[in-house]
Amino acid sequence: MDYTGLVNEFFEVDGAQLAVRCIGDPSIGPTLVMLHEGLGCITQWSDVPDRLHNSTGLPVVVYDRSGYGRSSPGPSYYGPNFMYDEAERSLPDLLNLLAIKEPVLFGHSDGGTIALIAAASGRVPATAVVTIAAHIFVEEACLNGVREITRRRDQVLTGMARHHNDPATTFDRWSNVWQDPKFAQFDMRGDLPQIKCPLLVLQGDRDEYATAEMIQGVTDKVPHAIGHFLNECGHIAHREQPELVVAELTNFLNNLQK
Repeated sequence: MDYTGLVNEFFEVDGAQLAVRCIGDPSIGPTLVMLHEGLGCITQWSDVPDRLHNSTGLPVVVYDRSGYGRSSPGPSYYGPNFMYDEAERSLPDLLNLLAIKEPVLFGHSDGGTIALIAAASGRVPATAVVTIAAHIFVEEACLNGVREITRRRDQVLTGMARHHNDPATTFDRWSNVWQDPKFAQFDMRGDLPQIKCPLLVLQGDRDEYATAEMIQGVTDKVPHAIGHFLNECGHIAHREQPELVVAELTNFLNNLQK
């Protein structure tokens, strides 16, 4: 199925019009809130939101951050604190607007980092957090991955054009901030002990943007966190093995209810 034709609602959040897709009523009980990667958007989750809704029975909210997908243009450049800005301002405002009182944050890559920051900050009343390939500091493996994909920029933009209003700005903003020397100091490990809700940290065993330290660093700081490597998966595990990701998340949430 071609998900690029999905019809979204638009909500004004922090001065931007954000594209939002809701499956079920997000104002009733726990709701899965999906946070996309640094080059992602609603449609690049493909059918994973629908699979998660069917598997967990929970409402699902997935949205395009400002400057992504069909949302209004974001800044041309990101500052070093861009993920903190999203976690502590835009995300809480969107949750309040949608009357989501029990969010279960599910984030991939940059979106996973945003989920961790949001839960640690206390600005979002997360009932649980699940991440795939979240970054807790800047490591050389990630920078190598960014440099490699930047060398293929034109090819990548061709694919992104189906999903984003302004793929060139979206790509360059992400690529530039990750390679900015000012961003090299990004390190959220000191925030992690503030996460009190249940936490599942997933990562592909073949992640080309990270080492095992991205899981180990979380479980060292959050004793109750569950870290798990996904076999035969790279960075975008939900694209490579969606059934496995859905099963992991569903089992995690089911175990919380026991």
